[in-house]
Amino acid sequence: MNILSGLSGSRLLRALLKPALRQLSSRRLSQLDGRIYLPGLRQPVSISRDHWGIPTIRAENRADLFLAQGFIHAQERLWQMEIHRRAASGQLAAIVGETGLETDRFSRTLGFPRLAQSTWDLTSETVRTDILAYTAGINAFLKTDRPLPVEFSLLRHTPEPWTPLDSVAFSRLMAWTLSHGFANKLTRAQLIEKVGSEAAAELELHYPKDNPVTLPQGIEFNLFEPGGLLRAVEGPFIGRFMAGRGRGSNAWVINGNRTASGHPILCNDMHLPISTPSLWYVLHMHCPESPRSPGLHVAGASLPGLPYVLVGHNEYIAWGATVSFVDNEDLFVERFSPDHVDQYEFEGSWRRADIIEEKIKIRNRPAIIEQVVVTHHGPLITPVLPSNGQVLALASRSLAPNSSFDGFAMLNEARHWDEFVSAVQRIESPALNLVYADTTGNIGYYVTGRVPIRRSGTGQVPVPGWTGEHEWIGDVPFEEMPHAFNPSAGFLVTANNRIVGDDYPHFLGAAWRNGYRARRVTDLIGQKEELTLADSRRFQSDLYSIPGRELVNRLEGLSLKDEEAVACLALLRAWDGRMDAEGAGGVIYKTLVGRLSKAILQPRLGESLTEIFLGAGPHPVLYPFGESHSQWIAVLFRLLDQEESFWLPPAKARIRILEQGLASTMRELRDAFGDDATRWTWGKNHQILFGHSLSAQPPLDQVFNVGPFIVGGDADTVCQMSISPGDGANNIAPSYRQVIDLGDWNSVLVMHAPGQSGHLASPHYADLAEPWLKGDYYRLNWTEAATEAAAYKTLQLLPPIAVTES
Repeated sequence: MNILSGLSGSRLLRALLKPALRQLSSRRLSQLDGRIYLPGLRQPVSISRDHWGIPTIRAENRADLFLAQGFIHAQERLWQMEIHRRAASGQLAAIVGETGLETDRFSRTLGFPRLAQSTWDLTSETVRTDILAYTAGINAFLKTDRPLPVEFSLLRHTPEPWTPLDSVAFSRLMAWTLSHGFANKLTRAQLIEKVGSEAAAELELHYPKDNPVTLPQGIEFNLFEPGGLLRAVEGPFIGRFMAGRGRGSNAWVINGNRTASGHPILCNDMHLPISTPSLWYVLHMHCPESPRSPGLHVAGASLPGLPYVLVGHNEYIAWGATVSFVDNEDLFVERFSPDHVDQYEFEGSWRRADIIEEKIKIRNRPAIIEQVVVTHHGPLITPVLPSNGQVLALASRSLAPNSSFDGFAMLNEARHWDEFVSAVQRIESPALNLVYADTTGNIGYYVTGRVPIRRSGTGQVPVPGWTGEHEWIGDVPFEEMPHAFNPSAGFLVTANNRIVGDDYPHFLGAAWRNGYRARRVTDLIGQKEELTLADSRRFQSDLYSIPGRELVNRLEGLSLKDEEAVACLALLRAWDGRMDAEGAGGVIYKTLVGRLSKAILQPRLGESLTEIFLGAGPHPVLYPFGESHSQWIAVLFRLLDQEESFWLPPAKARIRILEQGLASTMRELRDAFGDDATRWTWGKNHQILFGHSLSAQPPLDQVFNVGPFIVGGDADTVCQMSISPGDGANNIAPSYRQVIDLGDWNSVLVMHAPGQSGHLASPHYADLAEPWLKGDYYRLNWTEAATEAAAYKTLQLLPPIAVTES
């Protein structure tokens, strides 16, 4: 049953709905000043917000600090938090109906709620205490008399109290979505079945030789001598400083020898599916150290539903993150007994699988029972994903109990490299590239996560699970995971590109992004001897397409007869390679690539498998992008460079395909935009939307969504604005940017969009969208004087009166 039946059919209702809901929302906005007496609070807490709604929390003790963080997350993002915990626990269908059922089935199969309990059991007492305080803050908000966000009224839903396991389950969902491996193996198996192994092998990404690896020297460790020279040392030297000191994306870090300020600069822009509200909630938290608990002073991007800051800085260090794309997942083909549904073969004998019955409630429909089967490899994903008749178990390091929560908590408190490394060691999932800089001038890098060592092979396709030949027999030792400290180059760049060269002794994967963004950032850094924050801001907004110009170069010298093809190539030759929204070059280039991909791939693969190969993910909500996303352009170049290929004919026939692609591109753009090419713009074809979780239900998309906005860029520009191959939506973009000079914490610049608040009527619902589009930033103030000067609203959280008087 449609939860909003009748609304979508009336234009009048559609026109009236947004102002009506905004009016309703205006009576539910967060209290941002005055006083609130909060149960569970021990001492007064101050929350000051600047004119963008960015809060600074100042508490007298750690428990109150996290209670306040939970409270303000719930104040501004309660609906988002409800959706996140239900996605993690597989309970979406209970409130949204049948549209949430497939997501629930997938979540129950992967077992995030089951993982939550085992993860909680491994979590340290300190972190448990923090999570409990954070949970108490959320529930303190739920007990206030403030009406719930308008989305709850629309669905006639009242949230249950928050539990610590809700936070832990959501953290496990996030870790899994940032892990990679299995989707590419499904795609590869489908390709092999369709065209054979040799033809499928031609579509593998061979990392372009001109594009950089993150650690060209391999694992590298250097210390600064007093004169500023570097001296090689053994690493990772955990504990070296202990006696003297006590305890998805682009990122780069530059040491002070190459910056105008003389201090390291660390930059990060995390490219993730964008939404309304933003995935991130930016804040600044501070409480002093006491004999009873450690203090905390940290600022950056947090995730509503989780305590701490995930990316940012404290008093001593700054860090950023990108997805590493190391391969820590495999698919095992299981053989089950024809006589016993719970028995599967392994090394000549039968093992008993765990069978778990998951009851899934569905709004306005009877509940269903999902039978989840788990072997020692992992859960069977066959019931929830297409598998060509095979029974597949997913083995994933992100689906194993771990203490990663402790690792992220330790990052918030780390004071130097040793403590940073100790934190990284605890982050067993997800697998991330973490860049590092500290106030003493050091820079570094470490890959988090556990990467399996396989008994044989590399698991690049589903492998027999019954033989034991492909079992995981351990993990890459932590000290051998890719890392560097003060590299001799003076900087580090990571942009989902290949991490290490061929001489690295362990298999880490083969699904890197193509490296063009990393190459462009490396080129930009090399253009100046002394770099500034302004330079890094400019880099993060860069729209130059290296592969765009490389494609044009490959087309030079073609002997073309078709007048439309000649005209198209002339326009491309005149293009400067920048994917500006206002220019024509980007739309010509991308249209041509689309035409060539259809001409080359679809005759052999069909439309559906072509979309999957180009990067459509196995699940539209939990996994919308596969590992092959954005790899096609590099594969295309290799096919064009090969004299013989299954996918392209030789000589004149190949030229004919290119000529037809150019000509059809010209005709398509003339039909769409008219004959005057000076009026063609990439932005007309390239618009980005911040979609809300209720936007699938018209007319709520017109109420809650922010945008669409005309943008430039694509998957291969440093400012990545990427297109989902499945539905054509532009939904991967810089979800959070930070530019940090370690010499001045008050100069830290950040940006997230569309706004800080999830309340429709809030002035902070979409006020950051325009600055984000322009490449602007806001200042994330740090010192007490700076935060007080920027304070626009100040809220006092106080213990209950009875406690205060006692």
